[in-house]
Amino acid sequence: MKRFSSCLTNILLMLVSLGLTLLILEGLVRLVGLAPPAMPNPTIWQPHPLFGWWHIPHSGGMFYSDYNEFSAEVRINDHGLRDGVIGYDNPTNALRVLSLADSFGEALQVDLADTYHKQLQVRLEESLGKPVQVLNAGVGGWGTDQEAIFYVAEGFRYEPDIVLLSVFVRNDVVNNYGPLENARNGGSQQKLFFELAPDGSLIAPPLEELATAPPAEPINPLDAPQSDSAKPWLLPLADTLWQWSATYRFLAPRLRDMAPVVQRLGPSGILGGEGVVRAGHPTTPIPFFVYQEPSSAEFEAAWQLTEAIIRQLRDEVAERGAKLAVVLIAAPEQLDPSQWDDLVARNPVMAEQSWNLDLPNQRLTEFLQQEQISHLDLLPIFRQASQQPDAQPLHLRHDQHWTEAGHALAAESIYEFLVGELEE
Repeated sequence: MKRFSSCLTNILLMLVSLGLTLLILEGLVRLVGLAPPAMPNPTIWQPHPLFGWWHIPHSGGMFYSDYNEFSAEVRINDHGLRDGVIGYDNPTNALRVLSLADSFGEALQVDLADTYHKQLQVRLEESLGKPVQVLNAGVGGWGTDQEAIFYVAEGFRYEPDIVLLSVFVRNDVVNNYGPLENARNGGSQQKLFFELAPDGSLIAPPLEELATAPPAEPINPLDAPQSDSAKPWLLPLADTLWQWSATYRFLAPRLRDMAPVVQRLGPSGILGGEGVVRAGHPTTPIPFFVYQEPSSAEFEAAWQLTEAIIRQLRDEVAERGAKLAVVLIAAPEQLDPSQWDDLVARNPVMAEQSWNLDLPNQRLTEFLQQEQISHLDLLPIFRQASQQPDAQPLHLRHDQHWTEAGHALAAESIYEFLVGELEE
């Protein structure tokens, strides 16, 4: 009996000690401000029959990084752009630049005035001495295919003088090609895809049928049929912990970045909904294979499809009297080789392959030169800037999108590029 009482006392002391340790840790995390706010980021996207997903007009709010790296106010206008109020008409006869981009253009990490779009607009107005409007049509997760569809369905209505297509070299090629994009998403298909005919011509999705179809709910791995043992049964607990525990909000995003941890714990839901989704993704992220040399058959097909989409977009823009210009957006690992070394170290299968981090830029540059499409490669500009002794970070460490310094450098570089194009 005494032994039982002693064991019980020891257990209670251990529990009290653990509880006090957790309380102290919680207090320290809150005091130092290491965790993001408990409030969820606002919902600004909805399903769209043509684009897959699109912004909800008049939505927005404050966005916060899971890693507490940034906070930014995001507002969506009545036409679904992350921009100020702007109509299709152009009463001031402003020079209009329509920016087509993915999350680098959407730029949820900075306030609107700090995006490269608005900084570019200011620089062009000062230089040209006339009104300029740079319209931000960037949407997170979009590929070149969705950006091209947006132009022919909606973007042309703004009657832009220049269509500025941004290509993120790490994943846009994957986004455009069904087999790779669906594999990247763990088998989940969230949009329809272009295809190539045997003769190399582009086969578009049935856009007219899609335009009249009722909106469908996006496919979400959380909604996929699962056995009882595979259901994320701890997801409600994770949501509660996120709401009330700063320590959990600090730890969960970092645990989700550890492939072995998310593979083991993610399906239970204890790492949140994003952990459930990531657990179904390949352990070695597919987009990084864009650097593999030589390219696999699937990536070669993705490249050919992407090139056909850009070629057709160039023709669509030209038919409406405008000009297409392409900007190549570099990835963080292209600027900092140590990031690539860390990635390979975490994915041993990659150590057996041959890699060329400049490969996507080289391929795109060669294609754009052959097609006589004006283009700017930001890789050498960002690489040089990042190597300066007093260089400010151009990418957020965890989020990996541009910092305010990255947006400023992009704006200045694109400005110099466009001024040269306008003078021709």
